[in-house]
Amino acid sequence: MILFAYAGNMNVEKFVQTVPSARNLGVAKLPGYSFVFNSAGEDESAKANVVKSFDPDAIVWGVLVELLDEERSNFHDPLWSSTLKLEPVLCFDLNDNIYHAEVFVTQPHAITTHLLPYDWYHNKILKLAIDARLPQSYISQIALMPYKIDPDEIRRQRRLKRL
Repeated sequence: MILFAYAGNMNVEKFVQTVPSARNLGVAKLPGYSFVFNSAGEDESAKANVVKSFDPDAIVWGVLVELLDEERSNFHDPLWSSTLKLEPVLCFDLNDNIYHAEVFVTQPHAITTHLLPYDWYHNKILKLAIDARLPQSYISQIALMPYKIDPDEIRRQRRLKRL
């Protein structure tokens, strides 16, 4: 299986803790989709998601992660498996090689249009995008997306320290 990983899943070193066979194949693009913060988090903030787009220039950047098919069951975490699903997609690496992959998308019942991501989460996604060496123009787009300060200062400081 090949996963198109964006946002938190781009941290392949951490991903390996859940899926031991995970191997980073490199930077890739997912055309026809847009990156958004519209997945309702349990902490009253928005989390990252990708949505199909009618914009002919829409592209999400991320990394391709190869893993063993028998480890697919490792994705079934009850905390998020009711809100996320894997969707088949076509992705392209930096050499325009085509990959049949799957991407996590938020199911319709878990999409929100009235929440923003917390500042620490926004910073985490930016750091992961920089670490993955995604295009600077794409990183700049994410940097301009609105966010809010986490009102739970203890959680906020704990999360900021992890960056």
